[in-house]
Amino acid sequence: MSQTQRGELAVFPDAAAVADEAARRFVALAQAAIAERGRFTVALSGGSTPRAMHERLAAPPLSTAIDWERVFVYWGDERMVPPDDADSSYRMARDTLLAHVPIPAANIVPAPTVGGTPADAARAYAETLVAQFGQDVPEFDLILLGIGPDGHTASLFPGQPEPSAPSADLVVAVHDSPKPPPDRISFTYRLINAAHNIMFVVTGADKAEALNGVLHGPPNRAHLPAQGVQPTAGSLLWLVDRAAAQALGAS
Repeated sequence: MSQTQRGELAVFPDAAAVADEAARRFVALAQAAIAERGRFTVALSGGSTPRAMHERLAAPPLSTAIDWERVFVYWGDERMVPPDDADSSYRMARDTLLAHVPIPAANIVPAPTVGGTPADAARAYAETLVAQFGQDVPEFDLILLGIGPDGHTASLFPGQPEPSAPSADLVVAVHDSPKPPPDRISFTYRLINAAHNIMFVVTGADKAEALNGVLHGPPNRAHLPAQGVQPTAGSLLWLVDRAAAQALGAS
């Protein structure tokens, strides 16, 4: 474990070890939040990297180490597709985790991605968060994130409005995503950075240059949106494998 200018960094031998540690920390944070506040609020991430963590959480012994009735699940970004679509982050989490643990359906709060525009969905999701948390700026116990080879995180992509000029909103519409599908919604920096804990899970050599730029490069949030993740008062942790870490310190 080492400290960088942008959070704590832990490097593991491979993606499996990263998934093991991410799942272990998820359980520890859930147990601590439930003990302290009576519930655990988490925003999951999409993409392929979280799958292995989900699979570990879905099976004993970790699946039985959490009081799932006190876990409330949200998504830090979502694609504007139906919930059963192959591109849906909700579907991925349902199939790999949520369908395998005793979490009440009412505790699962996906984004409303059908029957409206991305702007409608962003506004409705923000209103739901404020109502459920009872805070103008909800403070999640844990927000899970990844990064792409272009340095994006959540659905905050280089050159797009939120990274270039962060808004006062909690959730924003995303159009013309460089990765399909093009229409999405995403948490903003204001909401992400209010979390008690933010955990990046990063694996693969294709993330190496972006990871080095985010952690050690000059400030350039518009070019490397993950640099905009700087918790206001919470903790920031990077769990990465050796392949993703291979360029660290190279610049």
